[in-house]
Amino acid sequence: MTDAARGLSPLLRHAASSYGHLMKRLHALLIVGLVAGLVACGGDGPHGPAADGNGNSTPPAGDTAPRDTAPRDTGGPTENTDDPNMVGMLPRVGESCSGDLEGQVGYMDGGVVTCDGGTVRYALMADLPPVPDGGYTSAPDWYPRLDALFGSPSTDGGSADCAPSDIVFTNPVMPIEAMSTTIPHGMMTGDHVTPIDHMYIGLQSLVKPEASLTEADYVPVTAPGDGVIVELSSLGSTTAHRVVIVHGCNVVTVYMVLNRVTGVLADYAAEVESKGYVRLEVPVKAGDEFGQQRDNPLDFNVFDGTTWLPGFVNPYSYAMGEAWKPYTTDPMPFFAPDVRAPLEASMQRTAEPRWGKIDHDVLGAAAGNWFLDGTIGYSGAPTDVIANATTPVSGGPVPGKNFYAYGHLSLSPHWVDTTKWVFSTGWWTDPSGDSRQLVIDIGEDQVTPDALTADSGPVAYRVADVQRIDPPGSVPPPDGSRATEPVGYTVAAGQPQGWVLVQVIDDATIHIEIVTDPNAPPPTAFTDAMRSYHR
Repeated sequence: MTDAARGLSPLLRHAASSYGHLMKRLHALLIVGLVAGLVACGGDGPHGPAADGNGNSTPPAGDTAPRDTAPRDTGGPTENTDDPNMVGMLPRVGESCSGDLEGQVGYMDGGVVTCDGGTVRYALMADLPPVPDGGYTSAPDWYPRLDALFGSPSTDGGSADCAPSDIVFTNPVMPIEAMSTTIPHGMMTGDHVTPIDHMYIGLQSLVKPEASLTEADYVPVTAPGDGVIVELSSLGSTTAHRVVIVHGCNVVTVYMVLNRVTGVLADYAAEVESKGYVRLEVPVKAGDEFGQQRDNPLDFNVFDGTTWLPGFVNPYSYAMGEAWKPYTTDPMPFFAPDVRAPLEASMQRTAEPRWGKIDHDVLGAAAGNWFLDGTIGYSGAPTDVIANATTPVSGGPVPGKNFYAYGHLSLSPHWVDTTKWVFSTGWWTDPSGDSRQLVIDIGEDQVTPDALTADSGPVAYRVADVQRIDPPGSVPPPDGSRATEPVGYTVAAGQPQGWVLVQVIDDATIHIEIVTDPNAPPPTAFTDAMRSYHR
């Protein structure tokens, strides 16, 4: 049975309908955070492989707020002044820079900048050093450091004196008995076109029909380890908040769509609703409550500033969008064994790594993330706007587009059933943005996207609705339930939706053309409808 046939819960329908409002809200919050000296964090995506009647994946229960916006600001400096990437402390975009800074590249105003002819401007790919053979296996010198993205509390000065492995999470984020199944990193759904950089911890409360929930169904959300809460923000709703905890040793955890602000943050609950964003320095110990959850899965990220995901072959494309993505790391090793075991067992994905994967780029092949030519990668900002900017460019929706991800494209494995490939696009038929996620129905004589190279020539993949198949013995949830899907579900190609013609041109360029008539023969050559994407 397809997810479309199962039908959407009322909460999912509400989530999908209110997406645009919360996106605008988050853009505003990012600007507030930047002025305060902190770039807000998050990731790409919502919940579950649910689909609407058109085969589109839809956001998860309660997770309507996108984390994938362009964190650019017109306010004050946004980076840690001790950041070694800030060569000679480059001034802001449009300001003068001294001769000794000429040609230097750093991170400022939510993006990569350079000193050119005595003036600071946003840097383009041509301004950067050549990509190393085989891609980046560590952060480039010009890329922002993790603490430049999240900020550091004044009480945290020991990150250079310890390693991430020194951090141990001795407490579950929510009571183990209150958890249900957990959605791994890497989901692609709705307007979250590229793989999401966080997991969604499910709740037993979501198994119940929504109408039967009571006050007693709220459970505490607690710090997994010692740290300092540096951010509390509202996502445009009194039941959706973001919290950032800096644990030291280059480790940061982020919590999204938190329903209630309680415990050590209770005194800030009214302030965050009125201001939208509060910069904090609230020390926490493992087990300290800072919120409560009932109405949706909890987004949870762990970032490690000493690690680097090599499956993003062009990190420049993320520097003006979600610069934290390459620092995403496996959360499991941080947890003490008695906490790790039940969390790992709750993961829907049974393939290794159980926590998921978000970086699927294969140099020279079609697999992974791509961005429409004429845009600055993840941000969706037009290249000419950034290239010609003489002042800092504000973050926010791209003018004339339905959402920032209109130019995103990903050909990546399914986040749970890794034997299947997903075609995820921000532009199905509407160039202003109409996202779609479909199974790639790979023919017996066809290569998979990770093996599709320039030598393959153009390849026509049939794409179809996602059909979810629950494991034998799975008990269907009751009517009105918003439960996360069971561990080990698989997917198959459902109703055909058309064809996608794909051709790899070189390491950095791909051409595609979409044919939306499922009854049409497979295309063999490109027409004027061809699109070009870059890494």
